[in-house]
Amino acid sequence: MTPVLPAAPSRTHAPAPGLPGTLTFRGLWLFSARADVLIFAIPLLLALSVAASSALSAPASDAAHRLAGWTAQNLLGNATHVVLTFLLFAVHRDVLTSAPGQPRQVLAGALAMLAVGTGLFFSFYADRTAHMYAVAVIFNVFGLHHTLSQHRGLWSLHGLRESDAGLPAPASRERQLQRMYVPLMLTLLLVRILFVSESSGPASSAYLDVGQGTVLPRETLAVLLAVWMGYFVVLFRSVLGTGPRSGPKVLYLLAMATATGLALVAPSWGYVMLPAMHGLEYYVLTARMLEPRPGDTSRLPRGLIVPAMIASMLPLLALGVLHGLMQEGATFGVLASNATLLSAHPLLRAVTSLSFAVVLAHYFADALIYRFRIPSIRAVMLRRLGFR
Repeated sequence: MTPVLPAAPSRTHAPAPGLPGTLTFRGLWLFSARADVLIFAIPLLLALSVAASSALSAPASDAAHRLAGWTAQNLLGNATHVVLTFLLFAVHRDVLTSAPGQPRQVLAGALAMLAVGTGLFFSFYADRTAHMYAVAVIFNVFGLHHTLSQHRGLWSLHGLRESDAGLPAPASRERQLQRMYVPLMLTLLLVRILFVSESSGPASSAYLDVGQGTVLPRETLAVLLAVWMGYFVVLFRSVLGTGPRSGPKVLYLLAMATATGLALVAPSWGYVMLPAMHGLEYYVLTARMLEPRPGDTSRLPRGLIVPAMIASMLPLLALGVLHGLMQEGATFGVLASNATLLSAHPLLRAVTSLSFAVVLAHYFADALIYRFRIPSIRAVMLRRLGFR
């Protein structure tokens, strides 16, 4: 599924000349033309398929949304990619040891997340409704923050690609907007899914309904969209100044705007595109970082990178298949009672809770290993990405 990624271009390549006062674009692909386009094109098409099914047949739209959501989570990697962090640690230990004390921090975080998973296991039997609400809030809040942070990270890498090609540094306004991206979009999206009704119907609830009801009036959506629009208008005015620019960077910023905008307008569409983009981004990032670099004593030959990634994700994919079959059975009444009994089986609940712990440990580990403000981490990670 992951495209073969070429090595980073040489930084001795001279920038193409541009006429003063004109806007020109350079083909500075971050991974490759195919990978950079597929990262957003596949998720967008998947979200549009949900929108089309909603327009053509309301009864069929629920099934289409479930299938698209399952595909984004399991095949396109939003849920299954989490083990790739630990595969990267196993293959390239320098990622884990790039800062003093980092291995201990990662281990402590993993153990803490295992404790959280244990708590979620017992909460299922203590109060299933509270358990469901807790899982929904934890993974939507932290997962969304994780997704948006990855957007910002790839945005920064596009800027680095521009710098390596000799293009002018980003304007100060772009850098300010980049720092604002995660907190602003996280706030807008959480307000939308938690406090504003999903649709205009009289009985419509919030997209993430955890018993809070519809707190804010439907008109609040117009305010959220106005803030979103204002942010991206200012951003593109800053990015699209005169002179040469990276075309792939502008394309990626358009994809970010589209995904977050869809999530605001119609969460059932946007929350297909956002997770699918996130999973595909992580696929190509991991494939690039697993590649051996000069001086490496690689434990994984280049030809085995993709097979190793797939093999590491198979247990989570199998769990996703099982949960998908159970959901369909409960939804359509096919073996519904058996599906309910299976969902409460202690072994399945233990495996599911362990998978929750792995997801949270992945969030924690990534927050540590991508701290580019620390020079030693920056040096290691940029080398793994092929920038140095």
